[in-house]
Amino acid sequence: MNGFFPLLKKELREQLRTYRLVIVAGVFLFFGLTTPLTLKYLPEIINLVGQDVPVEIPPPTAAESLLEYGGTVGQVGVLVAVLVAMGLVANERSRGTAVMTLSKPVTRAAFVGAKWTASGLTFTVSLVAASLVCLGYTVWLIGPASAMGFAGQNLLVALFLLFCLALTVYFSSLFRSSLAAGGITIALIIGQAALSVVPVAGDFLPGKLLTWGNNLVNGSGPAYPWALLVAIAAIALCLYFAQRTLKQHDL
Repeated sequence: MNGFFPLLKKELREQLRTYRLVIVAGVFLFFGLTTPLTLKYLPEIINLVGQDVPVEIPPPTAAESLLEYGGTVGQVGVLVAVLVAMGLVANERSRGTAVMTLSKPVTRAAFVGAKWTASGLTFTVSLVAASLVCLGYTVWLIGPASAMGFAGQNLLVALFLLFCLALTVYFSSLFRSSLAAGGITIALIIGQAALSVVPVAGDFLPGKLLTWGNNLVNGSGPAYPWALLVAIAAIALCLYFAQRTLKQHDL
């Protein structure tokens, strides 16, 4: 991993210069803010629009707010992760800047690892900020919430997004086209999500991390430790094969 920290500093500056941190944080904060607000005032909005046709909607609970936020971030966050990461390596290969960087005393493992780590930090910081906003507004507007369960949910969502980033980085190293990298990654993520409903076998897929997170907020339901281990192993394998791909293919 020779040259990892200088490359990481470069990638973090790139996150700021290209406004990736601002965009990702903005998307997450939007849902962190609007989710509890929407649930709180949805009955009033519907009744206002309905005029003379009142609609009876049960008052929202804190768990509903946190579950809605977690589900939205888990879905939208995947799309944002793919869009952010699909050109990290592919664009540098197509522009020829990867050759310039790797001609210096840095390893390909450091090159790939720095890109994934910088993007992961961007998503983690954004998720933490948005989650604190969501939790604060939920408690203020709706009522007490399980902070520990919500924290566990966010850790699992973060790990799932890190898995999506690693998968995208791998395909970004495999193709010179960022669109090809992004398209294949989304197809695979959708495929594993569909397979995650399969009994027993689905419990091993990273998509079950989102279900596990929902169970933590609800305070009931099974855990999926194998999905956790598979996600961590998949991240390591994606990063390993990404740097191996750069060694075996012309830049």
